[in-house]
Order: sequence, then C-alpha cells, then structure tokens
Amino acid sequence: MRGFDKHLHELLEAHPEAALEHAKLFAELPLPTQLAIMRRRRKLSQRALARKLRVRQPHVARTESVRHDPRISSVVRAAKAVRCHVLLVPDEELKRIAVA
Repeated sequence: MRGFDKHLHELLEAHPEAALEHAKLFAELPLPTQLAIMRRRRKLSQRALARKLRVRQPHVARTESVRHDPRISSVVRAAKAVRCHVLLVPDEELKRIAVA
C-alpha cells in the first residue's frame, strides 16, 4: 500500500466514524464507478483489464460507464478480475462492515 491509499487507511483506522462515512459514500456510488475506482487502485488500465477478461477495451469502457446499464454478470466478472466482490449489504449492516 502506497501514498494516498496508505494515508486513507491510517485515517480510517484512527477515526471509525470517518470509516463509516467513507463506506456509506462509496456504497452509494454507481457500481460502474466503484468498478473503475477499484481498477485504478489495482493500477490496471482498461486495456489491461480487457486482456484479463479476454474482451476488447471498449467493452470495459462501457461496463464502467454510468451512461450504459451494464449487465450484472459483466460487473461481477470484472470485479473478480480486480480481486473484488459485488455484495448487497443491508443498511443496518453497513456500520458493522465499515469498521471491520
């Protein structure tokens, strides 16, 4: 972990209330936006992710676009490729998950 991610991790560990707010804000982002953020955090270009998925780069761009409505299966497959999960979390459980 480097740079901003390390700083953010330290900040959220020191301030659990900030961790909850961060989790809530991130959870409210559209899934395509969350996917794009996680891809960039994994230091992958759209082209590199496309190679992992064995699709063309425009497919990744469409999957990450909020102007399109990507198939859930495309989002789940791309999430797995960037070592993430797509998860539905009840609002009342978000606090417990955010501080874990």
